[in-house]
Amino acid sequence: MKPIFTIHPLKNSGFQEANQVQPYHLPVFAFLFLVEGEVLAEVNGKNILCGPGQFLMVPENANIVVKHFNQCSGFDGCFSINYLKDASYGVLHSQSPCLQSFWFDDAVFMAALMKRMLIAAEDKDKVFLQNALDLLLCQLRTGGQVAAIPEQFLQMVFEKENAALSVSDYAQLLKVTPNYLNKTVKNHTHRTAIDWIEIARLNLAKQLLKDKNVAIIDVARLAGLDDQSYFSRFFKKKTGLTPSQYRSSL
Repeated sequence: MKPIFTIHPLKNSGFQEANQVQPYHLPVFAFLFLVEGEVLAEVNGKNILCGPGQFLMVPENANIVVKHFNQCSGFDGCFSINYLKDASYGVLHSQSPCLQSFWFDDAVFMAALMKRMLIAAEDKDKVFLQNALDLLLCQLRTGGQVAAIPEQFLQMVFEKENAALSVSDYAQLLKVTPNYLNKTVKNHTHRTAIDWIEIARLNLAKQLLKDKNVAIIDVARLAGLDDQSYFSRFFKKKTGLTPSQYRSSL
């Protein structure tokens, strides 16, 4: 394989709706660094939430599905292992994604480094890029994953075509109390459990509304809200449009 390195500025305006982003499979390492916003991605069947100041590296040949993003800015890109000067870093030989947090001055440094890498890529300055990748890779630890309960919760909430349940229902399935579920999800994702349930419910409703053969009352039921009037108020509050207006805009 020809050596590969790419880096791009990441802007929320460059994305489609999360449920319109096609799943993809890359034969190279992919990376993402967020300055602002959040991205929830499923990597090889596991949900990983990346927020401000976090760097996510995905191993070669991973299957990636973007499930949610919000107000994102930062950088993303990819590289092949034969682009590197040194391929001995442990993180390169793990089959699991690596999620690393950088706080305060370190996050500022990371953002500045990414900007410099962007310029170096435009200038085709391979020497600088290889040195910058060495600097990044030596700071990454293997095994940086979302804690078990939040990861399992997100996996359940975003199961394809399944209506989102209540916090109590998910707590029962996970064999924890609703209070513990809310606390641990908030601590690890900076959003409450109900926030994620509403995000998943809204994404599913948008997908269902694309099929004009599905009545809106059925969209409400399939999204987990049996009361159509409540569903309409919920949908308008989140999107600024009623379900009918959203369907007409497609």
